[in-house]
Amino acid sequence: MRRSLRLLPFLAPFLMAGKCKGKPVTDDGDVVGADTPASPEVELQLVSIEPDEVPPARGFSATVYGSGIDEGATLTLGGAVMPDVEVLGDNALRVQVPPLTAGEYDVTVTNPDGEAATLHGALWVNPDYVDPASQVATCNHITVHFDFDADTLSPEARRILDAQAACIQSLGVPIRIEGHCDERGTTEYNLALGQRRADAVRSYLIARGVSPSRLRTISYGEEKPIAVGHDETAWAANRRSEIIAEM
Repeated sequence: MRRSLRLLPFLAPFLMAGKCKGKPVTDDGDVVGADTPASPEVELQLVSIEPDEVPPARGFSATVYGSGIDEGATLTLGGAVMPDVEVLGDNALRVQVPPLTAGEYDVTVTNPDGEAATLHGALWVNPDYVDPASQVATCNHITVHFDFDADTLSPEARRILDAQAACIQSLGVPIRIEGHCDERGTTEYNLALGQRRADAVRSYLIARGVSPSRLRTISYGEEKPIAVGHDETAWAANRRSEIIAEM
């Protein structure tokens, strides 16, 4: 009887075989995969297309992001099939887009099994599109000047900021606003005056539509003059605020 008990572990796979209909059994008698559910299929969904705004009459490469994208998926823009599509994985595909006319385009991805998903109006071909990179030279570093002992913007300073606010917003990068003073006055006074000048510029840009979260201010007081001298010409040049894109 004791010998029979010792043999039972060796007999377990054979005893379980009929019960489990041929499924493999571990040394402990557990059925491999007996209760393992099948992996659920991922539903095709689209999240975005990058870039989502382009100029007309110019071809470009775009990437569509989502989930459940299968190998062999196709893509249409505004109902037109794009011939050059590369599936990068189940969450993205790349497409080479020929020149398009102005307007909004639906983006549709279709898997080989016919499952489809659409981003309505996701791509905008903007006839007034301006490439932010072309604007960097005009608004990545702007200087406005102040009157003696003043922290209010002059009409000329407001004109400059009015002209550049949209460009600054389009850069999409953090902006540092520096406040500077001439050499007259104490260090403490000039640091406070420089801060008020930087704050005045920041408030004006916010009122003109620039995102507050991207604007930070700092005062250097008289510590960073751009003009060397002890006359009104040098002092006028140093009474300033600089708006700098942190690229």
